[in-house]
Formats: sequence, C-alpha cells, structure tokens
Amino acid sequence: MGLIEHLTSAVGVTNKEDLAFIERDDLQDHLTPIQCRKVLQAFKQRELNFKADTRQTTVPFSFLDPKPTDGHSQFTPPRTQPHSNGLSFTNTQNSWVSQFEIPWDKMPASLSQALLRGHRANPPDRRAMVRTVVAAMQKHCPNPNRAACVEIAKLIVSKYPLTFADTNEEGEQLGIGYYSLVNQLKTRVEHVNRNNVSDRIRRTRTTTELSTTTKTVRCKVDSYGCTNWQPKCLPEGETVDSLEDRRKNMVTIFQSAGPRVVDIPDIDNSMRLTYIYQRHMINSCPPPSTNEIEEQWPFLFTKRGLCAHFKTLTGIDICDRVGQALQAKGKRIIDFFQRQTQNRDIQCLLRDIESDTATMQHSRTSIAAVLLLMKHFLEKEDSIFILADVTTTKASIEKDMSLPATPRLIMLGNTFLSSTKWMVSIEGKVAYVLDEHLGFADALSVFFSCFYVFNIEYQETACATLELIQRFFVRINPEEGTKCTAKTGVSRKTGEVVKRKTTVINNRVSSFLRHLMEFEWKNSD
Repeated sequence: MGLIEHLTSAVGVTNKEDLAFIERDDLQDHLTPIQCRKVLQAFKQRELNFKADTRQTTVPFSFLDPKPTDGHSQFTPPRTQPHSNGLSFTNTQNSWVSQFEIPWDKMPASLSQALLRGHRANPPDRRAMVRTVVAAMQKHCPNPNRAACVEIAKLIVSKYPLTFADTNEEGEQLGIGYYSLVNQLKTRVEHVNRNNVSDRIRRTRTTTELSTTTKTVRCKVDSYGCTNWQPKCLPEGETVDSLEDRRKNMVTIFQSAGPRVVDIPDIDNSMRLTYIYQRHMINSCPPPSTNEIEEQWPFLFTKRGLCAHFKTLTGIDICDRVGQALQAKGKRIIDFFQRQTQNRDIQCLLRDIESDTATMQHSRTSIAAVLLLMKHFLEKEDSIFILADVTTTKASIEKDMSLPATPRLIMLGNTFLSSTKWMVSIEGKVAYVLDEHLGFADALSVFFSCFYVFNIEYQETACATLELIQRFFVRINPEEGTKCTAKTGVSRKTGEVVKRKTTVINNRVSSFLRHLMEFEWKNSD
C-alpha cells in the first residue's frame, strides 16, 4: 500500500489538520525510522507555521530522502503536482479541536473534588465526564473522528493525570497514558450516533492485499521496551579479541562441567562483560537460530544466565518482579472473576480451582490467575502452555511432541493446576529445564524473558495474555505499540482469519485493566 493511500484509507487522514495527529506507529510499516522522524518533524513544523485559510495544500512529502538505507528496501516518496490526483487536504472536520475547551464546570461535584485532591475518578464520575465531553464536542462536529478524540483525551490527561491517566497500581503509566479514554470517547460518539445514519457515514476504505514479504531488517518491535538493546561501547579494559577469548573459555567450561557452574563468580563476570558481544550476535540480521546462539553462548540457556541478561537488557529483575506480582495480584484476579458474571468456560475453571488442593497454594493461585486471563481473552491454553506427564524428559518431549516455533511453557503434571515441574521450548526444542525446587513464578519468568532476550514477537494466538503479563506483572509499559505485529489473526468468536488492527495497546488488555481497577474501587471499603 502506498504511503498516501495508507494515510487516507487506514489512518483516516481527511484534511491537513489531521497531519498534526499522525504518530510514529502510523508510519512504521512504510518508512524507515529516520524517515518517520523526518515526516513527523515536518508535520509539527507545518502545524506551527500554519495560517488558517481555505486554499488546498498538498502534503509536503518531498523532503524525504529517497535513497535506501543499508538493508532497507527503497522508498520513493510520491510527488504531487498542482491539479494532480495526489492527496490534498482542506480545512474540514477537526479545525475546531485546537480551540475546544473542556466543560469542567458541568462535571459532577464528586469529580471536581477528585480533581482538586488529585484522586482517581470513580467509574460513574468518569463515565459522566465522557458523556459531558462528547456532548460538548458534538456542538462543533456531529461525529468527531478518532483523531479528534485522541487530541481531546490527551488534553484531559495532561491537565489531570492523577485522575484520568492509564496507570498500574504502582503509579506507572500504561502505554501512552490516555488510550482507554480515547476508546471511551469514541465509543460514546458511536453510541449517540447509532441511529443517525447521515452522521455515521464514512468513506469506504480501500481494501488492499497484506504484505507477505519476509522481514530482512530489524524493526522497533525487536527493541520494544528495552533500555539497553544494543550497547555501543566495549567494557573498560576489554577488546574484541579479549571478549572472544572470554566466550571461548566459557564454552570450554560448559562442555567440561555443564550448566551447574553458571553460579561461579567467574562465569557471572564473563557473562556481564560479554553482554555487548551477545547482543551483537542476537541482533544480527538475518536473525540467528537459537541453536546457533546456544553453540556460542551456552550459559545464556540457563535460568541464571537468561535472567541476568534480561536485567541488563531491561533494567528489571524478572524473577523478583514476576514473583511479587503473582503473589500480590494473582488472588485478586481470581476474586475479580469469581464475583463477575462469567461464561461457562470460566465458571468451569473456577470450580476446578476450588477443588484442586494437590499442590502448593501459591503456585496453584498463580497458575489459575494466568489460565483465567487466557479464558477471558478467548485464547487457548496451548498457545502458551503444553501439558506433559510429570515423568517426561527433555529427550522424550523433543522426540514425541511437535513443539511450535514460538516459546511455550511446558507444564509437567496431571493437570495445569497440579504441575510442579517446568520446561521452556523455543523453535521446536526444549531450551530450558528448570530445577525441581523452582516454582511457577520462576518458570513464567524464564518463558517471558525469552521474548525479549531473543527478539521474539508475541504469538498472535496469545498476544493479549502476553501483553497483560508484560504491562501488569512485569510492568514494561512502552508507548510505541505492542510486541505483536501480526497483520492477520483468527477471530476468537468466529474462528475466521481476519485483519488485525494496529493499536498502541491491546484493546482487550486496556479494557480488562480498567475493569479490574473499577472492581477494586467498588470493593475497597
């Protein structure tokens, strides 16, 4: 799809004011990162220099560098000429947004108190605010588009972040911080216009074939949420040759002593110093297989080596973070589902949770919380978990089971809830066998770390559960979208292959977190 066609049909740009609302996610599939920055900078500068008039103006795409960068396919920007068929905009729908004022004086008294005190808005007040704001918006435009809702939501959250921003329990921002409010505003617009056919009419979108080209370059999803994805400087006192010597020495030690020696200080130190060397191989393009990585870095395929690498990569101690989160939040997730009207599958799982007392309470609660989330998101257990007999070995699993390419957490036990041993598979082979004394939190930590350490995208069949683990348990909350870029997916309701929407945060994740917070607010007394 051409860039201009993408902006008009997929993003919804209809006039020149809409250009100010374009974000990097809207361009990333069509431009290189540098080109994205140039486009956004030009649009911002254009907005600053804009003088209101009614003359038609063409989009200033000519500033883009048409020369391909190393490893990137060439992008040749379209050049529009006067009176051509190129994209042009006029002042239309969103010219009122910059002058729009939120009618705070019409809000409920309890909401006004929350604003003054910096407290979270309770759910009824938040809904009342949305209704009031949409009513005010419709005085300017009967059917505000999503771009207008984004700007209004951004305005509200920037003024009162403590009251309206999307945050987790720790006060950390979720994604862009105003995504759920955008959805509420747009949903309200669509609701009040449900019987107003003339105002609901939109221009038919142009359908295009999805790209099936193989990724040959690194994209931002590979570094998604990472703070140290590709370091540039060698450790002090080290050279390329010295790092290679350390790597060879670790391979020799592993071959003679096995993975148990990962605990010795010399291995810890060598793994820390060679981090830049490890990332250099993992981030190379085309990506290496896990077999190739394991041959060069065998200690990376131990729990200690993987989790230490994850901490350097993201700044997070994954085992502590996940363990504390499951302990603090697992029971509350179960309580949430127990007190809600649920579908038959969730009710059946809740009965199994209540009757299963064969394992330790903490592990069972943690496993149950994740399983309930998968049921809620209509995602099948085998998109994350694989159940195997407790006596099964690594060799027998690789021989008798067909393991998928994306990571799976292999649960050894009679049922998922009664599992007490764990393995993790990647690319059709068992990559990690966890020690018997480790619990489910350790197993989930290793499983989740694989996606970040090895630059693996979330499988579409489990993208909601994985993103919730990322945002709610691990608390990695980047603004730039999700770690699943699949263009198509299987509908959870119809079973048909459908086109997936690109969003800054998974809609189902955002809705669940908002409902969970509302539930806890109602039951806090």
